[in-house]
Amino acid sequence: MKIKDWSFEYNNFVSANKNKKKSVNRWFPILEGFSNDFVESIIREQEKNNLFCLDPFSGGGTTSLVSQELGNDCYSFEVSPFMSQVCRAKLRKNYKTEEFIEVIKLLKSLLYNEKIVHDYKIGLKTISKSTKLKKWIYHKTALLSLLNIRKAIEIISVTNPKYFDILSVTLGSILLQFSNVFRDGKALKYRENWKNKTHKQKDIYKVFFEKCEQSVMIDIGNIERMIGNSQVNNIDLLYNGDCRELVSIIDDNKIDLVITSPPYLNSRDYTDSHMIELWMLGHVLNYEDVRVLRRKTMRSHVQVRWGEIPLPNSKILKDRLSKIMNFEEKFWNKSIPSMIIGYFSDLEDLLRKIKPKMKQDGKLYVNVANSSYYGVVIETDRIIEEIAINLGYKIKEIRLARKIKTSSQQSEKVGWLRETVIVIQNSISG
Repeated sequence: MKIKDWSFEYNNFVSANKNKKKSVNRWFPILEGFSNDFVESIIREQEKNNLFCLDPFSGGGTTSLVSQELGNDCYSFEVSPFMSQVCRAKLRKNYKTEEFIEVIKLLKSLLYNEKIVHDYKIGLKTISKSTKLKKWIYHKTALLSLLNIRKAIEIISVTNPKYFDILSVTLGSILLQFSNVFRDGKALKYRENWKNKTHKQKDIYKVFFEKCEQSVMIDIGNIERMIGNSQVNNIDLLYNGDCRELVSIIDDNKIDLVITSPPYLNSRDYTDSHMIELWMLGHVLNYEDVRVLRRKTMRSHVQVRWGEIPLPNSKILKDRLSKIMNFEEKFWNKSIPSMIIGYFSDLEDLLRKIKPKMKQDGKLYVNVANSSYYGVVIETDRIIEEIAINLGYKIKEIRLARKIKTSSQQSEKVGWLRETVIVIQNSISG
C-alpha cells in the first residue's frame, strides 16, 4: 500500500495541543493523542449518519466526546483509573451552573471556615520529605493543602455525587503546579532550585477555586446550552479496564467506526506519566496496585517482565527484530525485544477480537507513529498493515500525518519518523 501524503489536510489535527485551551478539554489538558478536529474530520468523512463508534484507547476521551457532540454513540475503554475519571468528567451532561455555585460555596466553607484537615496516607515513598530522601515531590504545606482539598471534595460529594469527578480532575490539574517536579516527556524531573520554592496554603486554595470559577463554571454553562443538541450520552458506554478484555462486552456486528491511537512503541510507561495523580487522588493505594495496573497496559514499556510471547505474523517485524539483535550488547534494557514483540502481539490480539464486533463495511482509523532503536526503524504502520491483512481486513489507505523528530540519540542514524493514520476496512469475506 502506497503511503499518501495527508500532512496538509491533517496539519496539526493529530496533535492534542489544539485541545488544551478548548472548553471542557482545558479541565485537564492532555498532551498525547489527537485533537477534536481530527475526530470530527473522520466522522464527517463517513457516508452515513448515526454511527456506532469505538475507541479502545480512550485517553482523554476525545473520540467519545466529539462523537457525543455529533450525535453518535461511542464505546470507550481506558485502562488508567485517573484518565477514566477525566473522561467521565468530560462526558457528563447533567451539570447545573446554580448547583455548581452552591458546591463551591460548600467547599470554601469547609476549607476556610471549618479548616478541615485530611486523614489520607499516601504510600508513594518520595511524596514528602523524610530523613532517607534527598529529593521529594511535595513540601509539607503544599501536600497538606492539596490533600485538604481532596478531603473537602470527598465530603461534599456525599450529597453532590455528580460533581466528584469534575472537582477531582480540577484538583488533578494543579497537582504538578505546586509540586517540586514537572512533566518532561517520559519522566518527571525536578525543578531548578526546587528546595527553596515553597507555596502558601492560601495561594493553593486560590488557584483551585479560580480554575473552578473561571474555567469549569463557564464550561458547565456551555454544556447546559448545548444539551438539547444531542440525546446521546456516551458516559454510559465508558469503561475502565483492559481493552483486550472489554471488547467482549460489545455485541457482534455493532461497530461502524473505530477511531483510536494506541500507545506508541516508545518504551514509555504511561502509568508513570500520571503517577502523581494516581497516588494523590487515591486511585492507587500501594505499590501492588501500581503493579496490577501496569500489567493491564499495552506492552509498550519495559517496566514489566512479560515472559515468552509468540511472534505475530509479520515479515517486517521479524526482519527488524533480527537487525536490532545485532546491538544486543548495547541494550539499555534486556527486555527491549520482548517489549517490541509484546506490543504487536497485543495489537494483533485486539484487532482479532474487534473484527467480529465490526459491521461488514466498518472502518478503523488507527493513528500510530514509527519508532527507532539503535538506528533500526520499527515501521509500526507497515507491521500493522501485515497483521491486519493476515486477520482478514482490507487496508484502504495509509495516510502520512506528519514527520516526527527522533531523539538526540537516534538523530544521526534516523533523520525523522513518520506518524500515520492507517485506514482499515472490515472485509466481508473475512
